[in-house]
Amino acid sequence: MKKIPVYNQSSEAVGGIFITQHSLEDSLERINRLEAHRDDFFIFFVLTEGNAIMQCDMVDVELTAQSVMIVKPFQVHAPRYIAQYSKGYYIGVAPFLIPNNCFDIFQHLKISEQLITIDAAEESLLLDTVSLLHRSFLSQNANKTPIINGLFNALVYQFSDLYSGFQKGAPELKNQSGVIYANFKNLIVSHSFLETPSFFARKLNITTSHLNDCVQVSSGKSVTYWLQNAMIIEAQRLLYYTESEVKEIAFILGFQDHTYFSRLFKKITKETPLGFRKRFRE
Repeated sequence: MKKIPVYNQSSEAVGGIFITQHSLEDSLERINRLEAHRDDFFIFFVLTEGNAIMQCDMVDVELTAQSVMIVKPFQVHAPRYIAQYSKGYYIGVAPFLIPNNCFDIFQHLKISEQLITIDAAEESLLLDTVSLLHRSFLSQNANKTPIINGLFNALVYQFSDLYSGFQKGAPELKNQSGVIYANFKNLIVSHSFLETPSFFARKLNITTSHLNDCVQVSSGKSVTYWLQNAMIIEAQRLLYYTESEVKEIAFILGFQDHTYFSRLFKKITKETPLGFRKRFRE
């Protein structure tokens, strides 16, 4: 059985951020050949000219000029159509760089809400910020990483402002697996990610195997993966944004044994906590 491919962030990313701008006419053939896939990071498409159709979790979403579309980690997506003279920006961002309040807004968007037109009052500032982020990404400034991070931090709050109006929207109709998966993700936010899968299954009044089946169908990943993912994202934030020692971070996250935390971090990310801190701060 053919599996849906999962792609990691580009090796060209700087401090967890990658941005490119192009006339889609130049890469139209390659983009239109791209099959349905998942990415393990957030994507923000900012379309400035033309139009396109993106399929996201089996739903066709039509983008028009001066709009933003978010693709959340592990959503299945692929381009269906891109007008020849379309232009825009592609921004790929490691999940740990999304502030918690923005992360919560983005994660709870329905597919129909993941595309939004840029308000005329916000257009100039937002596009200027995107353009400045792109120019800084291409620069050779000695402080390139913190500059890019600072600019993206400003941009992500602008995105958050655009999408915040959807917070009180009507609930999206989902199949049973989708509902259970969404409820499970909400529980991770309010309970420790060090709890067992059976703990979350009991909270949802279902069996552990049923929970895992629903999560696997909806996301392509297991319950254990999402618990570890929540832990890793928080650990990465603490490593990136604070000067706390690894031992302190382990205790903050609830680990009694900091060496076990370090081993688990390396097993999941393929690098040590200090290796991560060094690489993303270069």
